[in-house]
Amino acid sequence: MNRKILPLLLLILTLPVFAAAEEAKIIAFSGNVEVRNTREGQWVPATENIEIAEGGAVRSGADGSAVMLMPNKTKVWIKESSTLELEQRATLASRLALVFGKIKVRVPHLLRKEKFEVRTPSAVCAVRGTELTVDTNETGAMVINVLYGEVKLSFVVPSEKGKSEFYIPQGRSMSLEERGKPAKLTLMTSEQEKSSLENWNPGLSPSDRRKEMQAKDNDRAQIREFAKVTNGTENSVKTFLNNVKESDLEAGRTLKDVYGNTVRVDQRLMRPDNSTLQFFNLVKRPVYNNSDSAAAAAARGGFVYNGAASVSDRLDLLQMTMKFNKELPQRIEEWPGFFNGNSVDPVYISVIMANRTNREDIFFIGEGSIYDTVRKELVSNPMVVGIPTTENSANDQNVLLTGRLTGSDAVAMLNAISRLDIKDPTGAVGSDGTMQYTTDAGATWTSFNTVGPLTDVRWALQVPQDRNNIYTNHYEVTGDPALWQYRADLYNIGGRGHLGDYVWYAKENYAINNSGAIQQVEDFTSSNLDPFTILKNVAGESVMYIKQASFGTVPTGISGGIVPSFASPSFPTTNDEAYATIATADYFTDTNGYGTNIDVVIIPDLALAAVQKMLPALTKLND
Repeated sequence: MNRKILPLLLLILTLPVFAAAEEAKIIAFSGNVEVRNTREGQWVPATENIEIAEGGAVRSGADGSAVMLMPNKTKVWIKESSTLELEQRATLASRLALVFGKIKVRVPHLLRKEKFEVRTPSAVCAVRGTELTVDTNETGAMVINVLYGEVKLSFVVPSEKGKSEFYIPQGRSMSLEERGKPAKLTLMTSEQEKSSLENWNPGLSPSDRRKEMQAKDNDRAQIREFAKVTNGTENSVKTFLNNVKESDLEAGRTLKDVYGNTVRVDQRLMRPDNSTLQFFNLVKRPVYNNSDSAAAAAARGGFVYNGAASVSDRLDLLQMTMKFNKELPQRIEEWPGFFNGNSVDPVYISVIMANRTNREDIFFIGEGSIYDTVRKELVSNPMVVGIPTTENSANDQNVLLTGRLTGSDAVAMLNAISRLDIKDPTGAVGSDGTMQYTTDAGATWTSFNTVGPLTDVRWALQVPQDRNNIYTNHYEVTGDPALWQYRADLYNIGGRGHLGDYVWYAKENYAINNSGAIQQVEDFTSSNLDPFTILKNVAGESVMYIKQASFGTVPTGISGGIVPSFASPSFPTTNDEAYATIATADYFTDTNGYGTNIDVVIIPDLALAAVQKMLPALTKLND
């Protein structure tokens, strides 16, 4: 089983690539900011994405501030009236020198032998997986606040009575009035914490700087209250915060979708607990315009969008959750050896796509698989909703989870679905496909359809392809050489075979560039660019619908609940006939009668970062 798990993980993080060498660069600034690219170079005005090589420096005026991104994804925020030098920038060793001024540094988890240091006139700070602020002047006076992680500080000139080095743990502040004098280590004051945690991005007003922090305070309060209810201890809060306070990997990009809408994609790979992985692909659009008419959709062979023509603050989500029967190593580069050397099995995996524009009215489409201990593999069949299913039975088909969640518990219900804490109350194939869920580890099961008048969640069983190829269970057209595909697969609600219970899971898939243009095969085959550069300009877009099936009569000769044993007028026999049975109407609609879709843009950036980080371990494992 071990050899099956690693490829499954790598399937999530595919698209191997050779990373090109990178330099540090300024990704944002405001006011007077200047850059010196080398030690002997001239100071020039900063521009966005200007690179800074080893020996270069950044300085800000009284009204200036900037953000610098290092190749290892370390972010450095530079306050006004500051000068920062990039003393060393090697593959496994980086050192910044703060001559004077104030900076905030967020360092991700480093490789095993990687070093990252911040030097001031008085000391050298060694950090890893840490966030801290450093404030110093030319005489050596300084204040260091450690927000996350731990800092090892070594004095350039140790005091006569003090230590030459010591550790500054999370939540502590170290102050030094003068070089050579003893340092003071105290708990951060409330004001120090607020000023360190606020948003340091350039160009923000004082009120805007604290908006995000106030939202985080509200989140912490909710987590704290949750812990009190469940465990009644503050320790559970601390453990939870330590587990989720930062992502193992993160990536993001702004681009255009195939309809010309501006899109911001953010990706995270996180661990909600020590044995679970979660991948998030968040797609945010300030405005979502989709004016594709039914006639235009039919002309190109695509599917009809029945939602509002223009939607503000659109939010779509793709979330993958995978739980294992053992705790995973904290460092991603240790995973290959871990899965190769241990008996590790998955417990379940779920993939959820959702339109979460309104957190109290969520349309979702999902698929789940659970580990079958007999087959020793992940399977998607009615076992996902608690219905016993044997291998090669008539019901041993993929299960689809879909519907609309409404009310204040909509997010909690979506989370229960992602954990597969769901079941069909009948316990047998042939139901109406409704389900129950639990948010408290099985203590109480609640029916989705009792939550509100709009909440309607169903499971559906995929109609298998006829072995004799008399009828077809899908529709598909594909571009050539343009990289696009329209695909619809036939499912039956609850697997009972009733006429009105057939639905089409329809998808429009596109390979696009950052301008939203559909890619051609030659864009990849004729390019002389390296793969890393090519994939930075490529994304995938998937537009998903649950469409009604417009069959004329009830199929005859039903076998296994949902499959006609021979051709009938109800089931399509050709690709064109299949398309004709895909109704323009959506199976789920909202209070205004609008249908909906899920429009997810997926970038390969996180996969590239993961493969780059895991490549040394994978190479060693292969050797």
